[in-house]
Amino acid sequence: MNKSLYTFLIFLLGLVLASGIFQGIMYFQLGARIYTLDSVIPWFLTVNAVSIMASFLLLKYYHYRKYWFTFSAAVIAIVATTCYSAATYTVLVSRVVVPYYIPILLFSLFAGTVYAVSLVFSKAGKESWLKAGGIFMLIDGLVLISAVILGRISPDTTAERITQWASMAGSLAPVFFIMQFRTELRIVKKENTVVPFQRSVASLLNILGALAFVFTIFCGLRFATENSSSVYWDKQNFEKTKQLAQLFEARIFVNSKEDTLLYRLLKPLNYDPKKKYPLVVCLPYGGQPATDKIRQLEGAVAAQLLSTDVNRKKYPAFIFVPNCPPGSGWGGIPNYHSVDSLVYEAITALNKEPGIDTKRRYVTGLSRGGYGAWNFICKHPELFAAAIPVSGGGDPGLAPKALGVAVWAFHGTKDKNVPVNGSRDMIAAIKKAGGHPKYTEFPNEGHNIWYQVSIVPGLWDWLFAQRRD
Repeated sequence: MNKSLYTFLIFLLGLVLASGIFQGIMYFQLGARIYTLDSVIPWFLTVNAVSIMASFLLLKYYHYRKYWFTFSAAVIAIVATTCYSAATYTVLVSRVVVPYYIPILLFSLFAGTVYAVSLVFSKAGKESWLKAGGIFMLIDGLVLISAVILGRISPDTTAERITQWASMAGSLAPVFFIMQFRTELRIVKKENTVVPFQRSVASLLNILGALAFVFTIFCGLRFATENSSSVYWDKQNFEKTKQLAQLFEARIFVNSKEDTLLYRLLKPLNYDPKKKYPLVVCLPYGGQPATDKIRQLEGAVAAQLLSTDVNRKKYPAFIFVPNCPPGSGWGGIPNYHSVDSLVYEAITALNKEPGIDTKRRYVTGLSRGGYGAWNFICKHPELFAAAIPVSGGGDPGLAPKALGVAVWAFHGTKDKNVPVNGSRDMIAAIKKAGGHPKYTEFPNEGHNIWYQVSIVPGLWDWLFAQRRD
């Protein structure tokens, strides 16, 4: 290890440290929704490339110092972390949680824990900064493992918050290594002669360092800009949502098993219990904090539209918005916890509500809500007369069960969050089974197509004209 390698390693670890803190701040501002931003994939790839370079230089250092136990543990940890990064990339691209994601995550955390132990109890532990770093990583790793397991047993905000803080703390681990290498750099003897090969290596390292820095800054600025824009609009929308929430009645449904569903219900304008009105089930996309019962209305896009004075007069209806519990969805997404059965029970219980026309129940949703809309009409088609799934998908094998439900689906061709085949495959399956669903695809649009959907001529007249036989 010469001065060039020490200097380059310290530089890379500094980038990893800064990137980790930066991403942690972004996460605290926007939550898990940062992973839906368009800029997250370039950022993710850049940060992982820098981390891999730093990891291989660490291996060279352990080999140079003959820390064989730590070297072996680090190799396993790097392999495990690389596998986890690949699984995370798959999730970011496909927007579907793969079944092996959690096992790989736990394997990566366990491997990191063994690596931390090697820094504390092996020859490497004689170096005070390495030992301190190992202790720090061991504690943080055990907390993360506990939080992941707790999250699988009981998916609530407690495990999510612990994971969030522990991940932020874990991003500080490079500090200990930087301090160690800075100490060693001071005592490295300067070479009397510098051979051409060493000059070439130093030049290459300088080029790699410059590229790593430029790409990290460029991708980081894009990431920060998009994140700041989302935070700004969140604040603006929240003010409107608080006004919207005042229109709705907050209710609680409890089934025979004591399972609880929070939901909001808006009655028709000039409600007359002697008349019959349709019920519109608006499934939130779940992007807003699951703990914030008001902000979930932001994800129920159809509810916002249909609750305006103009539309309440034109389309008098009950509007039902169920609350999405933390770590849950409305079904249709593989390997993701669903509360669809509880929602079906709540909808059925509303049959006792005076004025609800059980022949005119509709369901709609965007993104996660779009998946839910497809899932609802496939699992319980008898409950619904029509559905408007937007930017969603489902199981084409179940699609024929929805033949009795009128469907008008929408998707953007350039959708990076939910591939357009999610809608295409469901529509094709229904048509193959003899159905006649309507489908509109926006060729130049991505995931956020709600505005385009909301102004499609005749859409709402079509919806409120549907009735089950």
